[in-house]
Amino acid sequence: MDYSGELLKRAGDETPLIEEQERHSDMQSVQNLEAVINEGLRTALLEEIPDRSLEVLLEHLGKALNGERTYIFEQNESGGDDNTYEWAADGVEPEKEYLQNVPPEVCASWYRKFRVGEHIEIERLEDIRETEPLQYENLKRQNIHSLVVVPLYDGKRIIGFYGVDNPPVRSLEYASNILQTAAYFIVSSLKRRNLFRELQKRSYNVLHALSVDYLGIYEVKFDTGECEVYRSSEQTGIDWAAQFQDGYQTAVERYISQYVVPRDRERLRDVTKKDYVLAQLRTKKKFSVRYQVNDSSFGLKHLELHFSATEKTAEENCAIFAQRDINAVVEQEEKYKLEARQSLEDILEGARTGIWTIELEEGCQPRMYADRTMRILLGAPDEIGPEECYRRWFENIEPDYVDMVQDAVLQILETGRAEVIYPWKHPELGKIYVRCGGVPDKTFKKPGACLHGYHQDITETMETRKKQEQSIMELLERVRRANSAKSEFLSRMSHDLRTPINGILGLLAILEKSPDDPERQRACRKKIRVSTEHLLSLVNDVLQVSKLESGRPAAEVEEPFDLHDALEDCITILSPQAEEAGIRLALEEVALHHSRLIGNPLHLKQILMNVIDNALKYNRPQGSVSVRVEETAFRNGSASYRFVIEDTGIGIGEDFKPHIFEPFTQEHPDARTHYNGVGLGMSIVKKLVEQMRGTVEVDSSPGKGSVVQIILPIRFDEAGRTGEEEQDGQGDIAGMRVLLVEDNEINREIVEFILQDAAAEVVAAVNGKAAVDVFMASAPGTFDCVLMDLMMPVMSGYEAARVIRGLDRADAKTVPIIALSANAFEEDIALAKDAGMNGHLAKPVDIRKMFRLMSSLR
Repeated sequence: MDYSGELLKRAGDETPLIEEQERHSDMQSVQNLEAVINEGLRTALLEEIPDRSLEVLLEHLGKALNGERTYIFEQNESGGDDNTYEWAADGVEPEKEYLQNVPPEVCASWYRKFRVGEHIEIERLEDIRETEPLQYENLKRQNIHSLVVVPLYDGKRIIGFYGVDNPPVRSLEYASNILQTAAYFIVSSLKRRNLFRELQKRSYNVLHALSVDYLGIYEVKFDTGECEVYRSSEQTGIDWAAQFQDGYQTAVERYISQYVVPRDRERLRDVTKKDYVLAQLRTKKKFSVRYQVNDSSFGLKHLELHFSATEKTAEENCAIFAQRDINAVVEQEEKYKLEARQSLEDILEGARTGIWTIELEEGCQPRMYADRTMRILLGAPDEIGPEECYRRWFENIEPDYVDMVQDAVLQILETGRAEVIYPWKHPELGKIYVRCGGVPDKTFKKPGACLHGYHQDITETMETRKKQEQSIMELLERVRRANSAKSEFLSRMSHDLRTPINGILGLLAILEKSPDDPERQRACRKKIRVSTEHLLSLVNDVLQVSKLESGRPAAEVEEPFDLHDALEDCITILSPQAEEAGIRLALEEVALHHSRLIGNPLHLKQILMNVIDNALKYNRPQGSVSVRVEETAFRNGSASYRFVIEDTGIGIGEDFKPHIFEPFTQEHPDARTHYNGVGLGMSIVKKLVEQMRGTVEVDSSPGKGSVVQIILPIRFDEAGRTGEEEQDGQGDIAGMRVLLVEDNEINREIVEFILQDAAAEVVAAVNGKAAVDVFMASAPGTFDCVLMDLMMPVMSGYEAARVIRGLDRADAKTVPIIALSANAFEEDIALAKDAGMNGHLAKPVDIRKMFRLMSSLR
C-alpha cells in the first residue's frame, strides 16, 4: 500500500479535509502543552553544544509563546544577576549586554517569592510602579509591559531565573505552565554547560601552559608561506619540517589528503586558508577546529587544530597553529551526551512517550524511525526496518480512526502542528489508546515530506476518565433518584401531616358547636389527643430517620438497666393500643440468665416498640402478637439476646421484601389510610440495630403474618448496679418559685397554667435577656428553678444560662436550670449541658416527667 501517496494526494482536496476535520475536532488539540515541550526538547537535544541547546530552546519557547524576548539570568558571585542567554524576536532590540551584574536589590522581591515556591506574572507593568520602583524602572527601560518569570533551582538552591517578555496577556497562565515544565531541562543544560566549560577551560589552560600537551606547534607567515617548527611529534605520522619546505598551503593540503577522513577534508581546507585564518584572528584572537584522521599505529583518532594570534599577526600576517590529541576529551563529551540522551529516554519511557520521524518520500514506501521507547510502545524489535516499522504502526490503527489520523498528518503539513487521540491494536496488550502529535521538518530536501513527533500511551488516563465519567453518571442517577424520593416524600408527608391536622381542626369545630353536649365534647377531646399524639409520633419518626440517614450515629448512651423492666415498659405502653384494636399482645421470656445489663435502654425500647407497633397496625381483628426473648449465648461479660416478634397480620409479599427497611416505603397504597403508618418504623429499626452491632431479619408471607427476629449483643452489669429509678406518680412542686422563660405566648400561657395549677409560684420572661434581668434584680435564693426555652430572640437560652452561671452570687451556680426545647437530639442535650443546664425536656412537655425532674432538683 502506498501510504505516502494516499496522504499527499489528499492534501490538495481542501473542502473534504475541512469537513472531516470538523467531524473529528472533539478528538484534537492543536495547541497542546506537551507537544510544545516535547518538540522544544527534541530540537534542543539535537544540538551538540549546551550553549546552543539553550539558545535553540529559548527561541522555540519565545516563538511558541508569541513573546518578544526569552532569556536566562544567573546569579553571579557578587550576588547580582547576569543575563547569560537571550533570544529576541525580529524588530526587538536585544538587551543582554545592558543586563550584566544587575544589582541584587532590583530583583530582591522576585527572589523572596522564589524562596516560597512562587513565580512571577506581571499582566500590566503599571501595577508594580509603587510597590517595586526599581524593578519598574528596569522593565520600563526595556519597553516591557507584561512578563512571566519562573525560578531555576539546583536542588533546593536558587541559581537564577528565566522568562518571557510581552507574551499576550490572555496566555500568561499557559506561558507559566510551559516555562515551569521546561525549567528542569534548563537547569540540566546549565549544569551540562558548566561541565563542558570546565573541560574546555582545563583543555585550554593545559594547551597554553604546557606545550608538551601538543603534538606539534608551528608558526606560519602567510605572505611567504614559510613555517617554523617549535615542537613536533612522530605520533602525527608526518615530518612537518620536510613538508614545510614546499610552503604552508602545500604542506597542509598534502596532510589533509593523506591523513584526514574524507568527510572532514573540505571543512578543514576551508578553515586553514590564509584569508579565513586571518579574518578569524582579527576578531577572536584564537579559534580551533576538530577533525578526525584515518586509523594510525599511534592510536590517534580525534585531533584539534588550534590557531592563535601573536603580537606580530596584524603587521606580518602570521599566526601560531598547533595539533592536539583530543581523543579523551571527545570520548568524555560523547559520554556526557550519551548520559543526557539516556536520561531523557528514561524520562520518556517512564512517561510512556516515544519519539519518531516519518519520511513520506515520493515514489518510496513511508519510513518510520523510532527511538527505543517508541519501539517498546509498538511492540517492535530493535532491528526492525523503517518501512516495516511504519507498516506496523499504520496497519494497527483502529479502522474507524484511520481517516482522522490521516487528517492530522495533513494538518501538520498545512498548519505546522497537530495532535490526535486514537485506539491502537498492540500485539501483546491488545487495544490501547494513543496520543500522537508532530511538526513538519522544514529542512527535508527530498521530494515529499518529513514529520517529527511523539507517540504516548494514555490507556490508563482514558480508562480513569471512563471510570470518572461512569462515577459521575452513577452520581447523577443517585441524585435523580434522591430528588424523586424527596418529591415523593414531600407528597406523602403533606398527606400524612394534613390528615391529623384536619381532624384536629374539625373536632375543634365540633367542640365549638356542641357546648351543651358533655359526652360529645369528651369524645372530641379524646380524639384530639389521639390525633395530636399521632402527629407528634410522625414528627419524631421523621426526625429520627432523617438523622440516621444522614450518617450521624446516635450517641452511645451506656447506663445500667434491667431487661425485664425494659420489656415490661414496651408491653405496658402498647397494651392499650392492642386492647383497643382487639389484638392479643403476649410477652414470653425464655432462659434470661442475665437481666442486669449495661447499654442503651432507650434504643432497645425504640427497636422493640417500632416492630411491635407495626405488628399491631398491620394485623387483623382478633389477631395476636407474641414477643419472645431468649438469651442465646454468654461470653466475656457480654450476652447475646434473640428477640422474636410474631404476628398474624397481613404479611409481606416477596417483591416488597427487599424494600422493607427503606424509609417511606409501604407495600400497599392504602396502608397509610387503613393502618395509620408512614413507612418509617422498620427503617429506624434497621439503623438502630446496626448501631448496636446486631442483626435483624424478616420472614413473612401475605395473609399469614410476619416473624421479625432481632439479635443484639449487650454487656452484662457485673457490678449489679441499678439505674436511677423514676418516682411513681407525679413529683410534688407545690410552693416552688419558678422563673419561666418562653418567647411563644401560647406555650408560655400553657406552662404557666400547669405550674400554677400544681401550686407553684411563677415569674415569666419573654426571652433570655429578660430572664437574666429578672434573675439579677431578684434577691439571692428567690427562685427554686428556671425553666428555659432554647431558641429565643434577643438572647438564646444557651447564652442566658451561661450568663446566669457566670454571675457573682451564690445561687447563680446552684439554681436548677431545665431546658425546654423542641430540639431533642442527643447533640441538643449535650449543648444544654455544656451551657450549664441541669436537665433537658423535649416539647411538647410531658407534665409528669417535668414535675418529677423539678422535684428531684428541688
